[in-house]
Amino acid sequence: MRSIVNRRALLGRGLASGLAFAVLGGCGRSGARGDKDSGGDLGAARSVAFAIGTPGSDFVHEISLGCADAAEALGWRFSRVLNAQPTPDAHVNAIRQAVTARNDVVVTVDWYQAVVEEVARAQPQGTRFAMVNSLNNSEGMAKYGVPFSGQNPADVGRMLGARMARELANRGKTQGAVLVGNPFPGSLNVEQRIAGIAEGLKAQPGLRMVGFADGSAADAATSVALYKAKIGETGDIVAHAAASGEMGAVPLLKALDELGGPKPLVASTVSSLKMLDFVKQGRVAFALDENLYMQGFSAVMLAWSQMERGLAPLQTAPGCTWVEPGNVDAMIAGYRKRREAAKAHGLS
Repeated sequence: MRSIVNRRALLGRGLASGLAFAVLGGCGRSGARGDKDSGGDLGAARSVAFAIGTPGSDFVHEISLGCADAAEALGWRFSRVLNAQPTPDAHVNAIRQAVTARNDVVVTVDWYQAVVEEVARAQPQGTRFAMVNSLNNSEGMAKYGVPFSGQNPADVGRMLGARMARELANRGKTQGAVLVGNPFPGSLNVEQRIAGIAEGLKAQPGLRMVGFADGSAADAATSVALYKAKIGETGDIVAHAAASGEMGAVPLLKALDELGGPKPLVASTVSSLKMLDFVKQGRVAFALDENLYMQGFSAVMLAWSQMERGLAPLQTAPGCTWVEPGNVDAMIAGYRKRREAAKAHGLS
């Protein structure tokens, strides 16, 4: 494995000035337990866990690798607690497992109000938190000074909707429906992204967004039937937006294949290598990659800044990358390179 000592020496010379991340000041649990300082410029060697309740996927893998690489660079221990059930209880149980294991820092996703409750319960006992990807309870997290690394979902939606409007205009389509499936009705980050798509589409007043619950989170086969029914019911569809990446794109594309006929514009967000393959195949015209790896990497660095540099809380977005025919091969190569690199951390 690559030398942690060498990485720590390198980071000790330039990390603090090179990363514009800010979080709360304070002490971690390592000192309280008697762990000795590493003796390096980066402070004590600590432990960090990425805890999440969802089936294993490229989404989980990319964030995990970002966390693991940052932890290795800092000389911290990394672990992952994956509870492979997409339910609030599973997610909360994963967080509790990470806390019970006495990790100094727990990185997790703020999908549910119960996550705030877990922060309120565990943080006074010495566990630090950093949120990644989704911040559905921003006021609650601000109360406890929890940093966040991820995109603003409304901004991502507006970017996607505005580009779709431009592309449709280039194709001579200035009127009609844009169908957007929602796998998680009521989930704030998904709802905000879809609302952002509707806002971006307003660049062409003749376009209208048609949203519906696509059932893809529960069952892909049922979702295919739901898409086919909604497409037939709506009639004048000129484009589709898969606002939740692979989850909605797979049944959508299958439904379009089964229906046959001319294929409307399809755009999406990127959460997996499969989505990149869809762009390469021409089945998805373009997609917006939210840089999940950098979200995970940044979340750990935010926690480090909190504990070792005493900075104030910050919400930061690592930025988005458009995926299109001209760069999709390079994006695929990057995903595959990270998959190979993950083996050094025991991630699969």
